[in-house]
Amino acid sequence: MKVVLKWFCLIFPILLLCCKEEVPNQKTETTDIPVEIKKQDTTSTDLVNIPKNTTTPKHYEHLFVIAKSGLNYRASPKGTILGKYPLNTQLKVIEYTKITDQVKDTEKTITGEWVGIEKDKDTVYVFNGFLSSDPIVSDTQLYYASSYFKENNGATRTAFLNVSETYFENTTLENGDREENIILSSDNISQDTIRLNLNQRKKFLEKTKISELDNIYIYGIGSDTIKTYSIKDLQAIACINIYFSGDNYEKSEFDYEFGFDLGKHYNAGDNLVFIGKKNPFQTGKLKAMLWEKIETKNFPKTFNAEIINNDRRRWFTGFEPAESYKFSTENLDYYIQNLAKDGVFKHRYMLVINPKTGTIIFENVQIDSESAYLVPLRTKNTTERYESQWTGELFKNKPTVLFGFLSYSFGCSSITVLDKTEPSIPILCDNRH
Repeated sequence: MKVVLKWFCLIFPILLLCCKEEVPNQKTETTDIPVEIKKQDTTSTDLVNIPKNTTTPKHYEHLFVIAKSGLNYRASPKGTILGKYPLNTQLKVIEYTKITDQVKDTEKTITGEWVGIEKDKDTVYVFNGFLSSDPIVSDTQLYYASSYFKENNGATRTAFLNVSETYFENTTLENGDREENIILSSDNISQDTIRLNLNQRKKFLEKTKISELDNIYIYGIGSDTIKTYSIKDLQAIACINIYFSGDNYEKSEFDYEFGFDLGKHYNAGDNLVFIGKKNPFQTGKLKAMLWEKIETKNFPKTFNAEIINNDRRRWFTGFEPAESYKFSTENLDYYIQNLAKDGVFKHRYMLVINPKTGTIIFENVQIDSESAYLVPLRTKNTTERYESQWTGELFKNKPTVLFGFLSYSFGCSSITVLDKTEPSIPILCDNRH
């Protein structure tokens, strides 16, 4: 069995905000906001000139902002603040100044260097202690459960919760190699479906960091219902991956999907799954998005590729606005605009606006590529009944979320949180081919 997130796969260039960095001597109101440590040789922030001993890398680095309330960028190292990059913004490092600094972040002191970042045709400067080669993702992890069903020949397939992505991540060594067959024996690997014994189950739960006291909470998206299972009551199993071809090579543990057998009891269809002590979902808050076509002239902002902070910006040369759409809730207005080149629609531009203030609270481009493709919009007056895009307060005590705009050939989707300090929430779909 293989999980397919065909209906709600979503990829957004992540544009949310993170960790505040303050100039020396500024008073901070909370302890979790990093502040620069004053040193005796620190020059006045507005008088620091661009250093003469800077170096330009032979190969440019593309790094992500990992400060939770944003990372200030400046006219020069330690100089005047010009603006702030949001959490997970990808930046192109084009200059190393060799000016080091220290920033206190809660109880930690972070040492780093001021580096030059390409911005439009200029160079701005940031402290690289809050840059990383990988983006930040939410601590909340979601999965997808496949339903029980009966095939045409009468054979049945058990409902299954696949947590392989977590399992294999935690069996990968620091050097990138994988621990081989830490659960399955050579006798097991001759079988298509393996029911883990008590010793194997214990190892499996340790690797996935799942407790016997945890519950599985399955939120049915279309039905707006929550179904709960206790981990202690479920059999842990390993099933051969449907993409495995035994004619080409010998099976190994990596050719299996690991998870929990939900039996014949679950068949609710499209869903999101959380494993833990408390249910994070709430019902009655998620809305299917039904789009209404509007005049392009009424779209609230003209698309500019400058919002794309990486080398994909060049993909948008020659693209022009095409069909435009709007969807509204009580609190937010959502806008989508097709982007076309030579009359061919390829990508989409999206805005989310607070109608009371006119403030843009979210902005992104949905990019059609080899690994992901755009999910069609469900519009008014259409006969299409399939609901693809969703928004609302899906999680208890969490801001509005948004998902369902792209589907993946490779990789998995994530759920966007419409809050500038919240990273996206990954959906661990184990999309191995």
